Amino acid sequence: MEFKQALLHGFKKMNLVLQPEEAALFYAYYERLKALEGKLNLTGLKEPEEIAIKHFVDSLAATRWLTFRAGERLIDIGSGAGFPGVPLAVSAPGLAVVLLEAARKKADFLNELIAALSLKNVKVVCGRAEEYGHAADYRERFDWVVARAVAPLRELVEYAVPFVRPGGAFVAYKGARGSKEAEAALYAIRLLGATLEKVVEYSLPRSGEQRLLIFMRKTAPTPPSFPRRAGMPHKKPL
Repeated sequence: MEFKQALLHGFKKMNLVLQPEEAALFYAYYERLKALEGKLNLTGLKEPEEIAIKHFVDSLAATRWLTFRAGERLIDIGSGAGFPGVPLAVSAPGLAVVLLEAARKKADFLNELIAALSLKNVKVVCGRAEEYGHAADYRERFDWVVARAVAPLRELVEYAVPFVRPGGAFVAYKGARGSKEAEAALYAIRLLGATLEKVVEYSLPRSGEQRLLIFMRKTAPTPPSFPRRAGMPHKKPL
C-alpha cells in the first residue's frame, strides 16, 4: 500500500479527520524522509505503509482524547525525525510548538523540514532536556509536553515534567509495556510534581499493534533540583 492510500486508510480507521492541506504537507514530509534514507537514520522504517501508520497516524492518535486551544504551547522532547510534534503542529496551526532535539544532524533536518513545509508555528531547539529544563523561558512554561520513543518512563518523566506548567499535562506515547512502565514510574511522577491521570489503549490500523498514551497532570511545581545534570536521569532513574 502506498503512503497516501495508507495515510487515508489509517485516519479513517482511527476516526481521525484528514484535511486535504494536511495530507499534502504530510506527503511532502514523507518525501523528505525518503530522500534521506540511508544517509541519516531518522525513522527506522522503510515501507510507505509502515511510515504512514506507525509515525503519522500514531502521532495524531492523541488528538482523539485531547483538544488543543489556540495560543497554547507544546514541546516535543527528543523530537528526532519530528514525531509527534510536527504532525501535531500541522493539525493544530494555532498551537505554538517547540521541537527539542539533542542531536545536531537531526535538529538540522528539522529546521530544513519546518522551512520546507512553511510551518510558522514551530521552533526547533538543539539541546538536552536536562539543561533546557532549568532555563527560565522553558521551565514550567508549556501547556503540553509530549514524547515518543525516547526513554523508559522512569527516566522520561525527569526530562519532561519540569517543562509542564502547573495545571498542564505530559503525554507519553508508549508501546504495549507502557502500563508496567507507568507503575514503575509512580514515585518519580509524584516526586516531580505530577499525578498519573489516565492510560489510554488503542491499536494501530492493519498491524493491530498495541499503543498506549500515558497522561500525567502537573499538580505542583517541580523541585528546583530536577532535572539532574546531563546523563544522571539515564544512569540513575528515580
